Amino acid sequence: MLNIAVRAARRAGSIINRAALAGGLNVRSKRAKDYVTQVDQAAEEAIIDIVRKAYPEHGFLAEESGASEQHAEYVWIIDPIDGTTNFIHGFPQYCTSIGIRHRGALAHAVVYDPVGNELFTASKGRGAFLNDRRIRVSTLTRLGEALVGTGFPFKELGRLDLYMRQLQTMMRTCSGVLLGAGPFALGHGGRRPSHPGSGRPGRRPAGRADLHGIGRHRRGDPQSVSNLTRGAPIAT
Repeated sequence: MLNIAVRAARRAGSIINRAALAGGLNVRSKRAKDYVTQVDQAAEEAIIDIVRKAYPEHGFLAEESGASEQHAEYVWIIDPIDGTTNFIHGFPQYCTSIGIRHRGALAHAVVYDPVGNELFTASKGRGAFLNDRRIRVSTLTRLGEALVGTGFPFKELGRLDLYMRQLQTMMRTCSGVLLGAGPFALGHGGRRPSHPGSGRPGRRPAGRADLHGIGRHRRGDPQSVSNLTRGAPIAT
């Protein structure tokens, strides 16, 4: 199944690369700060076509075409161009992201960078790989020694003030902050996939502990910024 996902991601990547060279993008706004091009749609159709030929009974949850057969045993989660805004502007930080959900739990992931020809793959319980080479996270356990990767929120700005406070804390505390745009802001810093749908299965196999919701300052929350800045572990 992972091989089919890899084949589909590479097919999408070839479509994306050809379009990047040819130009002439037809850009449409789905909503504020959220765009789609004919290349997104063509890449997604190519992925779905490959998967349906191999697994006609599987369902899909796709960025452009939406959901179908969501209650199937296997559901493919697809973002054909994760980082469309970057793609539109010619900034080479985008990828094709595919996740495979089995009975509600993410089981396989593929993130393919068509520009750098970097292929991240992961399967639950089998580890994470970059171009067939096993990857692992850093052994650092203290925030003060860590390079923290992040990206700026740009679609929903309601929590922007909180985010900026968190960023200030990180910049004053950690070894450095990697400020990136697009889906590889973390992928290139941590050498592992970072897309919310496809990346998560890779995080546990690579040995990474995510810190979602840092800075909420809930009482007793070991992942709050206040606790992190006192040297609490940030990865296992």
